[in-house]
Amino acid sequence: MAIESKELAVTYYPIPKSGSSSVKYALIALGGKDIDFPDPDNEVHSHLPTNHVDPFHPLRDAHKRRFTIVRDPLERLLSAYSSRIRDARVMARPSADKDKLEGFGIPVDPDLDTFILNIEKYCACSWEVRFHVASVRHFTGSNLFQFERVFRFERMDEVGAFFSTLGGRALDLPRLQAAATKFGPSDMSSEALAKAMRFCRYDYGFLVDYYDPGRWGGIPEGDAGEPSTLHAYGDPAAWRDGRLIFPRTPRNFLHFMSKRPLVERGLV
Repeated sequence: MAIESKELAVTYYPIPKSGSSSVKYALIALGGKDIDFPDPDNEVHSHLPTNHVDPFHPLRDAHKRRFTIVRDPLERLLSAYSSRIRDARVMARPSADKDKLEGFGIPVDPDLDTFILNIEKYCACSWEVRFHVASVRHFTGSNLFQFERVFRFERMDEVGAFFSTLGGRALDLPRLQAAATKFGPSDMSSEALAKAMRFCRYDYGFLVDYYDPGRWGGIPEGDAGEPSTLHAYGDPAAWRDGRLIFPRTPRNFLHFMSKRPLVERGLV
């Protein structure tokens, strides 16, 4: 679940396609361990794996000084396509379910539009696709209140400065798992872009204090039952233990407190 660095007295919660390879490499180096890996892009994950948490509950472990790195949900989804489908060709690996691929009638090497328009089918056929497109909440829990630092992917320099301060020496984060070909919203049809934004809708809600979907035209209207990043591992029914679970961000919390103050009016 978490990567605890006793040397730096911090705990890292990695999110796939959000700089986790680079951060893991830096944590290994700062911990004084051997980092002479023949294939560092992939071997870091064997030494420091990324695991899931319950996306509908806050973290309940005892780790201190938590930090994580978040990324624009659409850009993270496109990065998953670039690195997993185009570069790594995970759909051609033995781990992919070839019978399901054939049954769905979808190609092993889809172009971007085909992948996005059939994203739920590719998730059903490959654990690697599911893992890399799953909601950020599968890796952080249902709120970000318990994190001491939440960095943005596009400001990895701040992560490097954070590590330099903790380690007492200058550190430049390596750039690992960089996709050979980068894709942007302009590379998709309008139909695929709408599907991608609908797929990322819950992550934009969760990361409302960090990313604005309006940058890409906003999230189109649709049906609540449409596939999303929260669907990657099954039905994300919001009812848990008889109560409705809402994602929490600082903005959500301030709005909640403005409606329900801690001290009742008229009693003080």
